[in-house]
Amino acid sequence: MKTLKFCLVFIALLTTQQSLAQKDSTLVFPDSAKVMNDLYFLSSDSLQGRKTNTEGNEIAQNFIIERIQKIGVSAYVQDYTQQFTFGKDTIPAVNILGFVEGYSGKHFIVISAHYDHVGMKDSTEIFNGADDNASGVVALLALAEYFRENQPENNLLFAFFDAEEMGLQGAKHFMQSVVMDTSRIKMNVNLDMVSRGDKNELYAVGTYFTPFLKPLITEASKDKSIKILFGRDEPKKKPNWVSASDHAPFHKAEIPFVYFGVDDHEDYHKITDTADKINPDFYLEAIRLIKDAIENFDANLGEIVYGK
Repeated sequence: MKTLKFCLVFIALLTTQQSLAQKDSTLVFPDSAKVMNDLYFLSSDSLQGRKTNTEGNEIAQNFIIERIQKIGVSAYVQDYTQQFTFGKDTIPAVNILGFVEGYSGKHFIVISAHYDHVGMKDSTEIFNGADDNASGVVALLALAEYFRENQPENNLLFAFFDAEEMGLQGAKHFMQSVVMDTSRIKMNVNLDMVSRGDKNELYAVGTYFTPFLKPLITEASKDKSIKILFGRDEPKKKPNWVSASDHAPFHKAEIPFVYFGVDDHEDYHKITDTADKINPDFYLEAIRLIKDAIENFDANLGEIVYGK
Protein backbone atom coordinates (compact mmCIF):
# COMPACT_ATOMS: atom_id res chain seq x y z
CA MET A 1 0.00 0.00 0.00
CA LYS A 2 2.84 2.40 0.87
CA THR A 3 4.53 1.64 -2.45
CA LEU A 4 1.30 2.33 -4.35
CA LYS A 5 0.79 5.62 -2.50
CA PHE A 6 4.37 6.68 -3.25
CA CYS A 7 3.89 5.89 -6.96
CA LEU A 8 0.67 7.90 -7.08
CA VAL A 9 2.34 10.90 -5.49
CA PHE A 10 5.33 10.57 -7.87
CA ILE A 11 3.01 10.46 -10.87
CA ALA A 12 1.11 13.48 -9.52
CA LEU A 13 4.32 15.48 -9.16
CA LEU A 14 5.49 14.44 -12.64
CA THR A 15 2.18 15.62 -14.07
CA THR A 16 2.63 18.88 -12.18
CA GLN A 17 6.10 19.44 -13.62
CA GLN A 18 4.86 18.79 -17.16
CA SER A 19 2.01 21.26 -16.61
CA LEU A 20 4.34 23.91 -15.24
CA ALA A 21 6.61 23.56 -18.26
CA GLN A 22 3.74 24.82 -20.39
CA LYS A 23 3.28 28.00 -18.35
CA ASP A 24 4.07 31.42 -19.80
CA SER A 25 7.39 32.50 -18.33
CA THR A 26 7.33 36.06 -19.71
CA LEU A 27 5.82 37.61 -16.56
CA VAL A 28 8.38 38.56 -13.94
CA PHE A 29 7.03 37.11 -10.73
CA PRO A 30 6.66 38.62 -8.34
CA ASP A 31 7.23 42.23 -9.38
CA SER A 32 9.27 43.27 -6.35
CA ALA A 33 8.77 47.01 -6.76
CA LYS A 34 4.99 46.66 -7.14
CA VAL A 35 4.73 44.25 -4.21
CA MET A 36 6.63 46.49 -1.82
CA ASN A 37 4.89 49.67 -2.98
CA ASP A 38 1.50 48.04 -2.48
CA LEU A 39 2.52 46.79 0.95
CA TYR A 40 3.69 50.19 2.09
CA PHE A 41 0.50 51.82 0.83
CA LEU A 42 -1.95 49.37 2.43
CA SER A 43 -0.15 49.59 5.77
CA SER A 44 0.36 53.36 5.70
CA ASP A 45 -0.98 55.74 8.34
CA SER A 46 -3.43 57.18 5.82
CA LEU A 47 -5.50 53.97 5.98
CA GLN A 48 -5.70 54.20 9.79
CA GLY A 49 -5.52 50.47 10.38
CA ARG A 50 -8.23 49.43 7.87
CA LYS A 51 -10.81 48.56 10.51
CA THR A 52 -14.09 47.29 9.09
CA ASN A 53 -16.63 50.03 8.33
CA THR A 54 -14.13 52.90 8.40
CA GLU A 55 -12.82 55.30 5.79
CA GLY A 56 -9.44 53.58 5.77
CA ASN A 57 -11.08 50.22 5.14
CA GLU A 58 -12.99 51.73 2.21
CA ILE A 59 -9.77 53.12 0.76
CA ALA A 60 -8.32 49.61 0.90
CA GLN A 61 -11.44 48.23 -0.83
CA ASN A 62 -11.16 50.72 -3.68
CA PHE A 63 -7.45 50.07 -4.07
CA ILE A 64 -7.97 46.30 -4.35
CA ILE A 65 -10.83 46.63 -6.82
CA GLU A 66 -8.94 49.10 -9.02
CA ARG A 67 -5.91 46.84 -9.06
CA ILE A 68 -7.72 43.61 -10.00
CA GLN A 69 -9.72 45.48 -12.64
CA LYS A 70 -6.50 46.82 -14.13
CA ILE A 71 -4.89 43.40 -14.38
CA GLY A 72 -7.99 41.95 -16.02
CA VAL A 73 -9.35 39.72 -13.26
CA SER A 74 -13.09 39.25 -13.76
CA ALA A 75 -15.69 40.19 -11.18
CA TYR A 76 -17.32 37.12 -9.64
CA VAL A 77 -20.16 39.24 -8.27
CA GLN A 78 -21.45 42.62 -9.44
CA ASP A 79 -18.77 45.30 -9.03
CA TYR A 80 -16.59 42.66 -7.31
CA THR A 81 -18.33 43.36 -3.98
CA GLN A 82 -20.27 41.05 -1.70
CA GLN A 83 -21.86 43.34 0.86
CA PHE A 84 -23.20 42.02 4.15
CA THR A 85 -23.88 42.95 7.74
CA PHE A 86 -23.10 41.13 10.96
CA GLY A 87 -23.60 41.36 14.70
CA LYS A 88 -26.40 42.80 16.76
CA ASP A 89 -25.41 46.28 15.59
CA THR A 90 -25.63 45.12 11.93
CA ILE A 91 -22.16 46.36 11.08
CA PRO A 92 -21.73 46.72 7.30
CA ALA A 93 -18.80 44.95 5.64
CA VAL A 94 -17.62 44.11 2.13
CA ASN A 95 -15.94 41.04 0.65
CA ILE A 96 -14.18 41.50 -2.70
CA LEU A 97 -14.38 38.56 -5.10
CA GLY A 98 -12.32 38.27 -8.29
CA PHE A 99 -12.32 35.34 -10.67
CA VAL A 100 -9.93 33.68 -13.12
CA GLU A 101 -11.53 30.98 -15.23
CA GLY A 102 -9.70 27.69 -15.62
CA TYR A 103 -9.50 25.49 -18.69
CA SER A 104 -11.93 22.98 -17.21
CA GLY A 105 -14.23 25.61 -15.71
CA LYS A 106 -15.82 23.14 -13.28
CA HIS A 107 -14.20 23.29 -9.85
CA PHE A 108 -12.82 26.13 -7.74
CA ILE A 109 -9.82 26.81 -5.56
CA VAL A 110 -10.61 29.76 -3.30
CA ILE A 111 -7.46 31.74 -2.53
CA SER A 112 -8.12 34.16 0.32
CA ALA A 113 -6.64 36.92 2.45
CA HIS A 114 -8.35 39.37 4.79
CA TYR A 115 -7.77 43.06 4.12
CA ASP A 116 -9.16 44.50 7.36
CA HIS A 117 -7.13 45.11 10.51
CA VAL A 118 -7.87 46.45 14.00
CA GLY A 119 -7.81 50.17 13.29
CA MET A 120 -6.83 52.80 15.86
CA LYS A 121 -6.70 53.24 19.61
CA ASP A 122 -7.74 56.51 21.24
CA SER A 123 -7.59 58.23 17.83
CA THR A 124 -3.82 58.49 18.14
CA GLU A 125 -2.26 55.03 17.85
CA ILE A 126 -2.51 53.38 14.43
CA PHE A 127 -2.33 49.62 14.07
CA ASN A 128 -0.96 49.52 10.52
CA GLY A 129 -1.14 45.74 10.11
CA ALA A 130 1.69 45.39 7.60
CA ASP A 131 2.21 41.68 8.19
CA ASP A 132 -1.35 41.20 9.45
CA ASN A 133 -2.56 41.22 6.80
CA ALA A 134 -1.47 43.71 4.17
CA SER A 135 1.14 41.08 3.34
CA GLY A 136 -1.49 38.47 2.46
CA VAL A 137 -3.53 40.94 0.42
CA VAL A 138 -0.55 42.10 -1.64
CA ALA A 139 0.52 38.49 -2.20
CA LEU A 140 -3.02 37.72 -3.36
CA LEU A 141 -2.89 40.62 -5.84
CA ALA A 142 0.41 39.32 -7.22
CA LEU A 143 -1.03 35.80 -7.54
CA ALA A 144 -4.14 37.11 -9.29
CA GLU A 145 -1.97 38.89 -11.84
CA TYR A 146 0.17 35.79 -12.41
CA PHE A 147 -2.76 33.44 -12.96
CA ARG A 148 -4.52 35.98 -15.16
CA GLU A 149 -1.48 35.64 -17.46
CA ASN A 150 -1.05 31.89 -16.89
CA GLN A 151 -4.47 30.26 -17.11
CA PRO A 152 -4.97 27.50 -14.51
CA GLU A 153 -6.68 24.18 -15.12
CA ASN A 154 -9.37 24.95 -12.53
CA ASN A 155 -11.24 28.11 -11.66
CA LEU A 156 -9.55 30.36 -9.12
CA LEU A 157 -11.60 32.65 -6.90
CA PHE A 158 -9.56 35.42 -5.28
CA ALA A 159 -11.39 36.34 -2.08
CA PHE A 160 -10.37 39.45 -0.18
CA PHE A 161 -12.33 38.98 3.03
CA ASP A 162 -13.46 41.74 5.38
CA ALA A 163 -14.01 41.59 9.16
CA GLU A 164 -11.63 38.73 9.88
CA GLU A 165 -10.48 40.59 12.96
CA MET A 166 -14.08 40.67 14.20
CA GLY A 167 -14.65 36.92 14.19
CA LEU A 168 -13.92 35.72 10.64
CA GLN A 169 -17.15 37.37 9.55
CA GLY A 170 -16.27 37.77 5.86
CA ALA A 171 -15.32 34.14 5.35
CA LYS A 172 -18.31 32.95 7.36
CA HIS A 173 -20.69 35.03 5.28
CA PHE A 174 -19.13 33.83 2.04
CA MET A 175 -19.60 30.19 3.02
CA GLN A 176 -23.17 30.79 4.22
CA SER A 177 -24.26 32.86 1.23
CA VAL A 178 -25.73 31.64 -2.03
CA VAL A 179 -23.08 33.35 -4.14
CA MET A 180 -21.46 29.98 -4.87
CA ASP A 181 -22.39 26.31 -4.75
CA THR A 182 -19.88 25.24 -2.11
CA SER A 183 -19.77 21.72 -3.58
CA ARG A 184 -17.70 23.24 -6.40
CA ILE A 185 -15.06 24.47 -3.94
CA LYS A 186 -12.42 21.76 -3.80
CA MET A 187 -9.85 23.66 -1.75
CA ASN A 188 -9.05 26.86 0.15
CA VAL A 189 -5.60 28.44 0.26
CA ASN A 190 -5.55 31.14 2.93
CA LEU A 191 -2.78 33.73 3.33
CA ASP A 192 -2.50 35.51 6.67
CA MET A 193 0.82 37.02 7.81
CA VAL A 194 3.25 35.80 5.18
CA SER A 195 6.02 38.42 5.29
CA ARG A 196 7.69 38.33 8.72
CA GLY A 197 9.72 35.14 8.70
CA ASP A 198 12.17 36.26 11.36
CA LYS A 199 13.52 32.68 11.49
CA ASN A 200 13.25 32.24 7.72
CA GLU A 201 10.32 29.85 8.23
CA LEU A 202 6.82 29.66 6.77
CA TYR A 203 4.09 27.38 8.10
CA ALA A 204 1.70 25.37 5.93
CA VAL A 205 -1.20 24.37 8.17
CA GLY A 206 -3.87 21.84 7.21
CA THR A 207 -2.04 18.80 5.91
CA TYR A 208 -3.01 16.83 9.02
CA PHE A 209 -6.54 16.71 7.60
CA THR A 210 -5.51 16.20 3.97
CA PRO A 211 -2.12 14.42 3.91
CA PHE A 212 -2.04 14.30 0.10
CA LEU A 213 -1.21 18.01 0.12
CA LYS A 214 2.05 17.65 2.03
CA PRO A 215 4.28 16.33 -0.79
CA LEU A 216 2.82 18.94 -3.17
CA ILE A 217 3.89 21.70 -0.77
CA THR A 218 7.26 20.06 -0.15
CA GLU A 219 7.86 19.92 -3.89
CA ALA A 220 7.06 23.64 -4.20
CA SER A 221 9.53 24.47 -1.43
CA LYS A 222 12.49 22.34 -2.53
CA ASP A 223 14.29 25.06 -4.51
CA LYS A 224 13.39 27.91 -2.16
CA SER A 225 15.65 29.62 0.36
CA ILE A 226 13.05 29.56 3.13
CA LYS A 227 12.05 26.57 5.25
CA ILE A 228 8.51 25.24 5.06
CA LEU A 229 7.10 23.87 8.32
CA PHE A 230 4.06 21.67 8.90
CA GLY A 231 1.91 21.24 11.99
CA ARG A 232 -0.11 23.57 14.22
CA ASP A 233 -3.15 21.58 13.08
CA GLU A 234 -3.26 18.41 15.18
CA PRO A 235 -6.25 18.17 17.56
CA LYS A 236 -5.46 18.70 21.26
CA LYS A 237 -1.95 19.97 20.46
CA LYS A 238 -1.02 23.59 21.10
CA PRO A 239 -0.51 26.01 19.52
CA ASN A 240 -3.29 25.15 17.11
CA TRP A 241 -4.13 27.40 14.16
CA VAL A 242 -7.02 25.46 12.66
CA SER A 243 -9.51 28.13 13.72
CA ALA A 244 -7.12 31.08 13.66
CA SER A 245 -8.08 32.70 10.37
CA ASP A 246 -10.42 32.63 7.38
CA HIS A 247 -9.67 29.02 6.48
CA ALA A 248 -11.73 27.92 9.50
CA PRO A 249 -15.20 28.09 7.82
CA PHE A 250 -13.85 26.01 4.92
CA HIS A 251 -12.44 23.45 7.33
CA LYS A 252 -15.79 23.34 9.14
CA ALA A 253 -17.39 22.43 5.80
CA GLU A 254 -14.76 19.69 5.36
CA ILE A 255 -13.10 21.44 2.43
CA PRO A 256 -9.35 20.80 2.20
CA PHE A 257 -7.33 23.87 3.17
CA VAL A 258 -3.81 25.13 3.53
CA TYR A 259 -3.11 28.15 5.69
CA PHE A 260 0.20 29.81 4.88
CA GLY A 261 1.54 32.05 7.63
CA VAL A 262 4.54 32.90 9.75
CA ASP A 263 4.84 32.34 13.47
CA ASP A 264 3.56 35.03 15.82
CA HIS A 265 6.16 37.75 16.36
CA GLU A 266 6.66 40.54 18.85
CA ASP A 267 4.77 43.05 16.68
CA TYR A 268 1.62 40.94 16.24
CA HIS A 269 -1.45 43.15 16.83
CA LYS A 270 0.73 46.04 17.96
CA ILE A 271 1.32 49.48 16.52
CA THR A 272 4.81 48.30 15.62
CA ASP A 273 3.55 45.95 12.87
CA THR A 274 4.86 48.29 10.17
CA ALA A 275 6.20 47.78 6.66
CA ASP A 276 9.77 48.68 7.53
CA LYS A 277 9.98 45.52 9.68
CA ILE A 278 9.48 43.26 6.66
CA ASN A 279 12.39 41.51 4.97
CA PRO A 280 11.65 41.81 1.21
CA ASP A 281 13.82 38.79 0.36
CA PHE A 282 11.80 36.50 2.62
CA TYR A 283 8.46 37.99 1.57
CA LEU A 284 9.08 37.66 -2.16
CA GLU A 285 10.37 34.12 -1.74
CA ALA A 286 7.25 33.22 0.27
CA ILE A 287 5.05 34.50 -2.56
CA ARG A 288 7.01 32.38 -5.05
CA LEU A 289 6.62 29.30 -2.88
CA ILE A 290 2.88 29.84 -2.47
CA LYS A 291 2.48 30.35 -6.21
CA ASP A 292 4.30 27.10 -6.96
CA ALA A 293 2.20 25.27 -4.35
CA ILE A 294 -1.02 26.56 -5.91
CA GLU A 295 0.13 25.36 -9.32
CA ASN A 296 0.73 21.93 -7.79
CA PHE A 297 -2.72 21.95 -6.16
CA ASP A 298 -4.32 23.03 -9.44
CA ALA A 299 -2.61 20.26 -11.42
CA ASN A 300 -3.73 17.59 -8.93
CA LEU A 301 -7.07 18.95 -7.72
CA GLY A 302 -8.95 15.79 -8.64
CA GLU A 303 -6.84 13.82 -6.16
CA ILE A 304 -7.29 16.27 -3.27
CA VAL A 305 -9.96 14.95 -0.92
CA TYR A 306 -10.58 15.98 2.68
CA GLY A 307 -9.34 13.30 5.06
CA LYS A 308 -7.05 11.62 2.55
